[in-house]
Amino acid sequence: MSRFEEIAENMREPKMKDIRALSNIKNNEEKELKLIGNLTGLNETDLGDLTFKEYKILQDKLTSFLS
Repeated sequence: MSRFEEIAENMREPKMKDIRALSNIKNNEEKELKLIGNLTGLNETDLGDLTFKEYKILQDKLTSFLS
């Protein structure tokens, strides 16, 4: 299991306060980055340094919560 698969596995489910904290952000990509950061504890620098493949692992986990 890769480090990011492990992070995704341990990502907490979003709470309403997490969703509400995004209300002032207009850009959908920024909303998603902020939410993934809140749910994983990764900061903006960590998220910005991910490869697309690594980010996709976290994005897929987030999508599973929101569908």
